[in-house]
Parts: sequence; C-alpha cells; structure tokens
Amino acid sequence: MRQDATSDATGVVESMRRALGPRGHRAARHAVDALAGPWLGSIRRVRTNGPYVAVTFDDGPDGVWTPQVLEVLTDRACHATFFMLLYNARAHPELVRRVVAEGHEVALHGADHRSLVHVSRRAVRECLKSARSELEAIAGAPVKLFRPPFGAQTVRSYLGVRDVGLDCVVWDLDSLDWRGGNEQEVADSVITQTAEGAIVLAHDGRAGIDEECGLTLPFDRARMTELLIGGLARRGLHNITVSDLLAIGNAHRTVWFSHYIPPEHDRWRRDAAVDNR
Repeated sequence: MRQDATSDATGVVESMRRALGPRGHRAARHAVDALAGPWLGSIRRVRTNGPYVAVTFDDGPDGVWTPQVLEVLTDRACHATFFMLLYNARAHPELVRRVVAEGHEVALHGADHRSLVHVSRRAVRECLKSARSELEAIAGAPVKLFRPPFGAQTVRSYLGVRDVGLDCVVWDLDSLDWRGGNEQEVADSVITQTAEGAIVLAHDGRAGIDEECGLTLPFDRARMTELLIGGLARRGLHNITVSDLLAIGNAHRTVWFSHYIPPEHDRWRRDAAVDNR
C-alpha cells in the first residue's frame, strides 16, 4: 500500500507537468519547491554570491578518461565531485584513491547504473548502505552525497536514500555530453548558461547499455572538460566540489521525481522489479 501511494504521488507530479506547460510548470515548481523542498528536496544548485560553480562527473571511475580529466583539473587548479559507480570503483581502486589524494570529492552514483524507481524503500536503503560502506573503504574518505542513475527517483527511493544519511544531488545544467557530439559545442552550451552556484552534470565515463554492447562514442571527455573549465574561468567562474559549494552558500532544493529510464534499459527495469518487495 505504501509503495502504491508513493508511486501515485510521483505520477501526479508528472501529470501536472504535462498539463501546465513550460511557463505554468516553472511557476508551479517554484511554489512546490518553496513548500516541500526542505523535506523532499534534492540539491539542484547553491545560492551564493561567490564566483563558484560545481562541474560534476558521473559514471566513473573510467580507466581511460578519469586520469585525463584529473590532469585537466590539476592544470586548472580546481576541484570537482565524482559520482562513482561501485562496480567501477572496484575495478579501479587506484583511481578512487587518486581522486581523494588530489583534493576532489568522492560521491555515490549507485552500486551499478540500474534505476531505483521500481525498488522498495527497504531495498534502496540496504543497497546504498552497503555500496556507501564499500566505496568509503576503497576511498578512505567519507561519502555524503548521492546522485540517482538517470536522475530518476520516486518519493519511495528518495526516502530510502535519506534513510542511509546520504543527501540527493541532481543538477542545474546537463551538459548532454552523454550524447557525444562536438566537444566545443557541448562546452559552449554550458558556458553560456552557467551562473554562480550552478551544479553541472558531466561524465568521466558512460555506463549502461553502451558497456554491454561495446559501443564507444567518438567523444573526447578530457578535451570537453578543458574547454568547459577554461571557458568558465574566462567568465570569472571557478570550479569547486559540491560540498565546498554548499559550505559557502545555501542549497536550493527542488522536488525532483521522475520515472524516466531510457528505453534501451528496459531489461534493467525488469531486473530491478524483482527486488521490489
């Protein structure tokens, strides 16, 4: 009964979004965030007057791209938050430790990249508690933040995350680098939209169906990172970790619930449903 109620609540939010249209949706979101954000909100951006942003990296660590991204960040004298998948952390523990040693932040993106929207609150809690503990052991550092795979979550899965003591972080801007494309165009689209306190979604790996199919996009993640960080610097914006950004400002929490899972991940959806008990 409780699972049906939380799923219904998420469905109501999605139905309202479609009915209101873009302008009405923005107004409604501001109202809902003001009322429910403190209790059911995920961190979307940070209110700050300082010239700081947080470009974050998902789906790593990756044996090819993470070292190159780290080199760019070192050259630019800035730091970032890496939302890691546990199975990649197990495969590259030396990169996890390097991320910490170079002053960056390790956060959790999941044990793997399966969505948690069809999983019970108890199962979410148990899965993330174990994943967090193992990632902390590999990193030798505390893990405080979580980003749901695909940005998909329900009230039920959100509460499971909070049960573990993790804070949910989504994003203000999606670089869309997961689509591939031209690195300069991807970077420019973010640079022109980014404001102080923004949290930007980028990737140092690409998890999911591509891995299973052996598909590799012709996209240079290190070059995109260099172009992005450099472009932000020219606008006077410096990249820091999410936790450091939160330390100098106030979190803007948004009520962020969506069932969205890319169609190619239908098999993962069915696998997750097995755990929904």
